[in-house]
Amino acid sequence: MKITIPRLIKFFYRKRELCISKILRILYNASPFISVGKGTLINRNITLNVTYPGRIKIGKNCELRKGCQLWTYGGDITIGDHSSVNAYTMIYGQGSVKIGNYVRIATQCVIIPSNHIFSDRNVPITYQDLENKGIIIEDDVWIGAGVRILDGVTIARGCVIGAGSVVTKSTEEFGVYVGVPARLIKKR
Repeated sequence: MKITIPRLIKFFYRKRELCISKILRILYNASPFISVGKGTLINRNITLNVTYPGRIKIGKNCELRKGCQLWTYGGDITIGDHSSVNAYTMIYGQGSVKIGNYVRIATQCVIIPSNHIFSDRNVPITYQDLENKGIIIEDDVWIGAGVRILDGVTIARGCVIGAGSVVTKSTEEFGVYVGVPARLIKKR
């Protein structure tokens, strides 16, 4: 195998990234509200923000890429093993988010388990309550770039959600969903 300068740079960058990730994992696990599993890769420039009594639990061998943000807002965010959250994805936790094993979440997705109540016209929306049903993403799911997942949705095992879709209703196992709102186009 020929060793080139780009290969050496890539090798050392990867080693540096792994070292930083290990340090971050140790720091996060020192917090009673954040736990990160062994082998999980955490890039720099991510945000893990916990508001009591919320918690963040990330399984083993996961990847959290640059710019992704997890904000509990008093709820829980749980990510299973061997899952990835790619760059600039936002996950809120008000109603709780449960992400299974082997889930792939592409760049710039938004997962929000909460909804404003706006039924009273005499009260500004900001002063009305929130509805928090939660979101569940089961095992072996691929969520394409720019997907929005709204409160009360369960994405069933084995689903594929096409890029740019807005998921407003729960899905069927092994379905492929696209569109706004997302609809089933075929089974895999």
